[in-house]
Amino acid sequence: MPSHNSSSWITHLARAGYAAKGIVYGTVGIMAILAAAGTGVAATGSSGALREIASKPFGAIALIIIGVGLLAYSVYRFMCSIFDSESKGDDGGGLAKRAGYLGSAIFYAALGVSALTGLGGSGDKEKEMTSGVLSMPGGKYLLGTLAIAIIIAGIFQWIKALKGSYKTKFTLDSFASGKRHWIERSAKFGLIARGIVFPIMGGFLLIAAIQSDASEAVGLGQALEKLQNQSYGSILLGVTAAGLICYAIYCEILAVYGNFENSH
Repeated sequence: MPSHNSSSWITHLARAGYAAKGIVYGTVGIMAILAAAGTGVAATGSSGALREIASKPFGAIALIIIGVGLLAYSVYRFMCSIFDSESKGDDGGGLAKRAGYLGSAIFYAALGVSALTGLGGSGDKEKEMTSGVLSMPGGKYLLGTLAIAIIIAGIFQWIKALKGSYKTKFTLDSFASGKRHWIERSAKFGLIARGIVFPIMGGFLLIAAIQSDASEAVGLGQALEKLQNQSYGSILLGVTAAGLICYAIYCEILAVYGNFENSH
């Protein structure tokens, strides 16, 4: 277990990471709401959100700040995975969560580098990464494992939302009960929204692994587009987008009021 001093560093990393993550998810959610409203704006994922931020005044400065925050989040999740800084344990469930943290660390490291280099990524980044994995020895099985991990991560979002276990990460004693209730409801809605899009992403990635076809892979942006193309798609997309904005609020509240030193 990390020492008290290292726990303090973990807290700083987590706060910076959740702040940056909240900005990215908030941008994704706002763009998805505009897409659902038929404004001509396209729903997009994390890389598209970075490109949108870069296009605004002082966008380059914002990308540097966000990139540093995302790299901080990556290190935080790496610590959670390798050193079990959140005390998940070594049983099956604990190891599964820690494996998910490692995947998260890798993803946000790549996203952070994209932000710092001002690239934001292309719309086909998911397919390029999938193709790269498939070209590796045993890549088909590695990709399938990753796909299942993403689906499980989505299921965990629902479990966290329904069980209310996310509440233990907050330190909200100073809030009035009404305001605390609103924050917790926003967090629950946000986790449910992630629980919708993650299995979509994981499902198409699993198809890509089974068929050895990188073109089947989709990222967050494409998953939102899949929702929009369904019956009542604008409504589905709008509700999911609102949930992603709630998740962004949840991230920002965690950045300020999160309890990371004794999380379980």
